[in-house]
Amino acid sequence: MRVDTDFMVRYRVDEPVPIKDIIESLQGIEVVLRETALFLPRILPGLQVEHTEIKVRQIAQESPLRELFVLSLFLAFQKDLEAEVPPMIESLIQHQIPHSMDTMVTLLALIIVFYGVGAIKDLVVGGADDGPSQRKLAALITEVAQISGTSEKIIRDKLNERYGDKTAWKKLTNATARFFRVSKRQDSAALDVNDRAIEQDVVRDIPADYLFDDAKSDEASRTYYDVNLELHAQDKDHKGQGWAAIIPGITENRVKLKLMPDIEAGDLWGLDHVRGDVTVLFDRIGAGLVARSIQLHKIT
Repeated sequence: MRVDTDFMVRYRVDEPVPIKDIIESLQGIEVVLRETALFLPRILPGLQVEHTEIKVRQIAQESPLRELFVLSLFLAFQKDLEAEVPPMIESLIQHQIPHSMDTMVTLLALIIVFYGVGAIKDLVVGGADDGPSQRKLAALITEVAQISGTSEKIIRDKLNERYGDKTAWKKLTNATARFFRVSKRQDSAALDVNDRAIEQDVVRDIPADYLFDDAKSDEASRTYYDVNLELHAQDKDHKGQGWAAIIPGITENRVKLKLMPDIEAGDLWGLDHVRGDVTVLFDRIGAGLVARSIQLHKIT
């Protein structure tokens, strides 16, 4: 049996979204939907997802940005349960199947996303506190437990089982960061997933993508977008020397700042602060990284 369900993400942003960010979000949503399809049988015993197809139906690049997917699930039931189909599955194969499956897919996708948020917070700050995003996860799990008849404990156990695997955990955290990237880069803008709202206070509780990239990477150079630079030394006549800056949250000590080809010294002269896209070069000191220099690529 084939079931098609719509999955729309609506980012309530005010400004146009760069193409690279749209691509990142599309990739993140695709992974979340595939994980949702894998997770359905864990929540609904007896249900089997034999095949999954995911297609983009619409992208509306305006304010707000809308991305509409169609998730096609090819379902079957275990032979030994066909004579006595569980109530939840029975409701899904009646006339209300589109509405029922839309609801279940939406809820499970959001559970997976917010479980991923908890994993990111654990990586970045050393633990997922009882903030807005974790309260959102708890409420979603409670709702799915009520609808499906599967206990909250089993749902959490299944999540831990699935993402206890390092490869699956890495895939989830990367997809979650991409899922929220459009919002995080526009002042943690609120978004809607089908008929479910994720308000700004919840999005603000999610670590910025550059902090996540910083925490997961072993590279000695990292790129950060739209960060605040405090300028502590300036030289109007040179681009490669005489400049120094601090980036709060990344380096608290002033380090050498190099202006890359697209930046003119006159653009910064006399300013105390500037926002821009940068690459920070680090030295490895023991198990840690210490910033050595900053390359400013673009003023944002």
